[in-house]
Amino acid sequence: MKIVGAYDPYVINSGEISRKKSNSVKDYSNYLTQKYGCLTPGPNSAVSITGGLLRKAMADEKTGAWLERELSKAPDYIKEAQQSAKARGSTLKSVSIEFGEEYTTMCVCTVTDGGGTDSKIDKWLEKLKEKKAEQKKAEKRLEKEQKVMESQEDLYSMELQGKDLEDLTKQFSRKLSEKMVVNPNGSFDVRA
Repeated sequence: MKIVGAYDPYVINSGEISRKKSNSVKDYSNYLTQKYGCLTPGPNSAVSITGGLLRKAMADEKTGAWLERELSKAPDYIKEAQQSAKARGSTLKSVSIEFGEEYTTMCVCTVTDGGGTDSKIDKWLEKLKEKKAEQKKAEKRLEKEQKVMESQEDLYSMELQGKDLEDLTKQFSRKLSEKMVVNPNGSFDVRA
């Protein structure tokens, strides 16, 4: 006699950003905009991608990886330009970065006298930093949920073989007790 069971009562629907192979430039652009806050322009700052590069990044994994790596660094580039201007007694008033075909990057900056930083750019960079921290939290939470799912898979998916129903019942009880811990309040947890 053989019993095989698989039961998974939990479905993770976390609303996290997930990359699917996009069919359109618009979908891919939306994915990148959600993942990289720098693509949402600020009052004095903007990061953009040409349509040709978007199409190329969709078709070529290497280009897509390069683009995502550069987008993740774009706020750092702007912060460095701001600090460089400040060190020379100037203020970075506006900045625009455009990523184009053939791995090109164009940067346009407006710098004025005065020293210091532009408050609008500072606020924009702070928003990006907060969004990045939120995404890391979400990724950690999703990772934790996946680990729980994996440990529950062990509990809900087991194969038992025995000569009769009594033998199968004993095996099932033993495996179940190995995976479960009873708390003092009467509830139980599943061990990973």
